[in-house]
Amino acid sequence: MSQVAAAVEPLAAVKSKSLRSRKRRQRRRRQIAYLAICGLSVAIFGFALATLIRPATSQEVVDDVPGNWRKGYVGHGTTHEQLGQPHWPPVEYTMYRPTTNYTKEPPPPTSAMNSIFNFTHFLYDKVLYRDEPIPEGYIVVRNADTLTLGPKVEENDWRDLLAHYWMVLIWVFILVVLIIIIPFIAVCYCCFCCCRRCRQGCPPCTSKQDAQRRFCCGICLLILIIGLIFGIIIAFVTNKMIDSGFSETSDTMKRGSEDTCTYLKDVADHVYHLMMYNYEEMETHVLDQLTHAHRHIFLDLSDTSESNSLAEMERVLENMPEALDLMRQVDKMEKDLRFYGSQLRDGVRGIKRDINFAVANLCQLQMCQKFLISSNIEHIDTSQCLHFDGLPNTTAFIAGMEDIIERKTFVIPQRGLARLKKVSDKVKTQMSFVVPPMMRDLTKGRTVFREHATNVRNIVEGVLSDIHIKTLHSTKSFEDVYERFGHDRNVVSLIVCLLILLVLFILIFALLCGCFGRRRTGYGDECCSKSTGATCLLLAILLIFCVFSFIALVGLFYFMLGMVTYQGACAPLRDQENNTLFRQLDAKIDLHHFLPAGEASKDVSEPLKMSSAIKACHANQTIFEMMRQNNIYDINDLARIKVMTHAVDDPDSVKVFDEDLSNVILLTNEEREDLNQARENSLSKYHSSLYMPSLCTQFTPMNLNALSEQLYKLSNDLEYPAYGWAKVSFWNEGLNTKAFYRNFVPKLTSLVERMRANLKKIDELISYENHDFTNTIKILTATAVSSEEFIQKRGKEYINSLGGNLTKTIDQIIEEYIDMIIKEANESVGHCAPLSYIYYRGVDLICHRIVDPINGFWVGILLCALLFLPILFVAHRLMCLYKKIYPYLATVGAAGVVEGGHWDHEPPRYHNPPAAPPSSEYERPPPYYYPGASEQD
Repeated sequence: MSQVAAAVEPLAAVKSKSLRSRKRRQRRRRQIAYLAICGLSVAIFGFALATLIRPATSQEVVDDVPGNWRKGYVGHGTTHEQLGQPHWPPVEYTMYRPTTNYTKEPPPPTSAMNSIFNFTHFLYDKVLYRDEPIPEGYIVVRNADTLTLGPKVEENDWRDLLAHYWMVLIWVFILVVLIIIIPFIAVCYCCFCCCRRCRQGCPPCTSKQDAQRRFCCGICLLILIIGLIFGIIIAFVTNKMIDSGFSETSDTMKRGSEDTCTYLKDVADHVYHLMMYNYEEMETHVLDQLTHAHRHIFLDLSDTSESNSLAEMERVLENMPEALDLMRQVDKMEKDLRFYGSQLRDGVRGIKRDINFAVANLCQLQMCQKFLISSNIEHIDTSQCLHFDGLPNTTAFIAGMEDIIERKTFVIPQRGLARLKKVSDKVKTQMSFVVPPMMRDLTKGRTVFREHATNVRNIVEGVLSDIHIKTLHSTKSFEDVYERFGHDRNVVSLIVCLLILLVLFILIFALLCGCFGRRRTGYGDECCSKSTGATCLLLAILLIFCVFSFIALVGLFYFMLGMVTYQGACAPLRDQENNTLFRQLDAKIDLHHFLPAGEASKDVSEPLKMSSAIKACHANQTIFEMMRQNNIYDINDLARIKVMTHAVDDPDSVKVFDEDLSNVILLTNEEREDLNQARENSLSKYHSSLYMPSLCTQFTPMNLNALSEQLYKLSNDLEYPAYGWAKVSFWNEGLNTKAFYRNFVPKLTSLVERMRANLKKIDELISYENHDFTNTIKILTATAVSSEEFIQKRGKEYINSLGGNLTKTIDQIIEEYIDMIIKEANESVGHCAPLSYIYYRGVDLICHRIVDPINGFWVGILLCALLFLPILFVAHRLMCLYKKIYPYLATVGAAGVVEGGHWDHEPPRYHNPPAAPPSSEYERPPPYYYPGASEQD
């Protein structure tokens, strides 16, 4: 068993090992698969990124092929380009500021009549509306722009009109029947005494019912009176509006003329501002750029080639005498600094020695030991500011400066700049052949735009003038109405209104008397009793019978006139395209008349209709959009104007420089050797940083004044006479410390500050980008050499590139100017809303100020006439109620009558004698006389 077990154990171990190794292999495979997937993902991502970046990079490389002029710089390599500034600054145009001030329309006579006018519009547009226009012969067009009443109106021939509008026929038939019948009814009413035939009945018995009837009839009459008041107000107001509408024609024409002139002046001024004033601004800007183009190109060449280093070198070397003076001052101040510094250093060392002696021998107290430690006396002379061994040799720097000045090294960069100036002269000479043609093109362009401005102004002026004339003529529409019915119409209308007003006053007075007057008793009725009210009602009835036909006839006349004029003046506006009358009235503008002589043969589809012009104004379009849509003038044609005559695609046409610059030399070999000798002399290591570590103002670790105060305090704290010598010693050292501070620290501080200022100034004079002198000369010399190579190899190409950029910029400026004109003209110049306002103000005079009041007048008149019919019935019923006689106050069967009493203004009631036997029959009382009785009706 033990052997078997021993054999099984190795097998189990082998199995476990193989299992573990298998798991490790599986784990390794998963790791490898994961890493492979990650690597594949990275590769795919890198490929996609490269695909996305490559076009941009290639484009950038392509773009930089002509512009890779300076390492690390974009564009042409100039400094101002890196600051975001363009080579050639853009033009700043002055915006047009309009000063138009249109006349204000006078307020409408009243807005309370709008509901009445809307009612008539609804009646004509909805109830009486027909697709066919008004029959011919009632409204005619005179001179193609003015509406007048037709011959059928003059002949009172309304058959065709009534046949056309059958509802009008019914309405007119009803009115005519009433006009004819009412007089006959009036005759019958008067002849058969209907006006006095009122049944009395039994007033005491029906007093309650009579009161109710009086109340109901009074309310009905009051409502009818209110309707009359409403109608008479409408009649009076609209009659006044008719007169005002006819009288305001001249004022409206004057306002329209002024506003048209104002609008025309605004359009002309705006066009002149865009095409002349802004062009002059653009021309001045471009001419200035062309005049100074050679200087600009040369400065950019100097900037990109870094030949400005010669100017920097000249500055450094020319400043050498001034720097020498400052350095000599530094040398003198350095000697003073060393002298005063050594004295201060020796003095503080003596103070340290004496204090150490006093603490060691004269004052062995703990506070003296503590003072020695806390005051840091042991390091009082160790400050770097008191040790000037680290200062450079200023005398050597002075010698180096004197050597450079004696050798006249400053002449070297001056000669280099003079040679560079020859390159500038060559550029100027070449530009003198290129710039004048451009200037001539700009001058010709100004003439072209002036012609366009004049052309546009003439076209706009002609179109607006014709539109205005057509509008003014249309305002004279229906003047024949005023000429034909003018004064008689006003008199008749006034008579009608006064008659209605008279009836109204009588009815109101009768109603007041009937409501507040006493009842009729037959015995001495008062003036304002119900009897008076009945009389006034009878008078009103008779007056209504007399005037009804006349008022209704006048109302019918105004109804027919208003319908005809509305259908002729107002209704066409609701359906302009399909209305025959409006098509006749719609004025046509001959567009060929306004085109220039050279464009007379230009295709113009149709004459411009007034309705088309005004429809454009509905959308608040500009006058240029309207003219473009009607083929009068297209402002977009300005885009085809070519101001500059050079060919943009021809590289030879934009080449501005053709000189050979391969022989340009800025620094000769001898000059380079001289510069190398200058930078290797004794001044080579100079920089102010060599001085700064030793030029500090903390000469001691502590403030000497504070140290002296501590010494005074320590001396005062010591007891006398036990520590008298120590007390005196510390006091004396305090005095010495204060004296050293007062005599040396301010001087040393002043010297250090002046030396630092001088050294900083010397750095500004003879250093370049804060380098020491040797590196300054080395960098500037190397830059000048590389600039020379750039000019020799790429100078010509660079100048031509700048010249091409100049021509492209000028073309772009001109294109932007033309685009600005087109955009401004299409969006801002001459919004024709004022033109629409002027036109519709003339239409307003015809429709809203003449036709609407006419229709409002017949509404008021016919309303009153129709209200007369129920008033006749109600007034008659109310008159009969007012005429009833009520002889008793009490009703039948009333008790409690006081004997001997009587009613006011009535005789005493008769009673049988008390002794007489009762009788069932009525006994006639004896006659008697009572003075209070009055005649009965």
